[in-house]
Amino acid sequence: GVAHNELNKWVNEFFTDIPSQPASKLESQASKYYGGEERISHGSGNSLVIAFPGSSSPTGSSYKPEAAVLAAILGGPSSIKWSAGSSKLLQATQSAPNLKIQTKSDIFSDAGLLSVTLSGSADDVASNAKSVVDTLKAIASGISSEDLAKAKALAKFKELEYGQSTQAAIELTGAGLVQGGKAYQIDEVGKAVDTVTAEKVQQLAKEALENRASVSAVGDLYVLPYAEEI
Repeated sequence: GVAHNELNKWVNEFFTDIPSQPASKLESQASKYYGGEERISHGSGNSLVIAFPGSSSPTGSSYKPEAAVLAAILGGPSSIKWSAGSSKLLQATQSAPNLKIQTKSDIFSDAGLLSVTLSGSADDVASNAKSVVDTLKAIASGISSEDLAKAKALAKFKELEYGQSTQAAIELTGAGLVQGGKAYQIDEVGKAVDTVTAEKVQQLAKEALENRASVSAVGDLYVLPYAEEI
């Protein structure tokens, strides 16, 4: 709520010797994705994480708004109380009502990770793990216009909800200015999600299947599957 003229006054007084443009841009090698497998024995629960290359932050060099849309299509807990939900993974794992599934598109400055987490009994996790891969194969083959519209609406809502928080906005803007001299613009993110097509989502799902996945199993390792089994 500060007045613009008042802000200019103090900026000009204390920052007179600072150039309007940075003397040099921060240069660093882009993050590389490798994939791999990790297995940790644990007696207090069972979880399996299957992850693939995703999207960078909106100001990053590899921003892919379709990653947020794909995460919305795969889905997680229903946003409607007492409803089973309509996400693809929830439909594919109806035989295990106690299994918890969560899909996230984690964004970083120049890279990202699209992850699916399954938690529950070791048997439920093991018997439904392949459903993640089968669902990705189905999405890579085709998406209905209705599913795409629902996913885009949900992805846009989540992106705007996250971006409007002060902490997230500062973090995204700071990373963008330091790495590429570009500030985070929340309205541009919403527009980017609107432009996502079915072909872009299908291509991302196809690339996820072609890349080596990152698979992490925690719990009863005698039951939880290996990456090559799914």
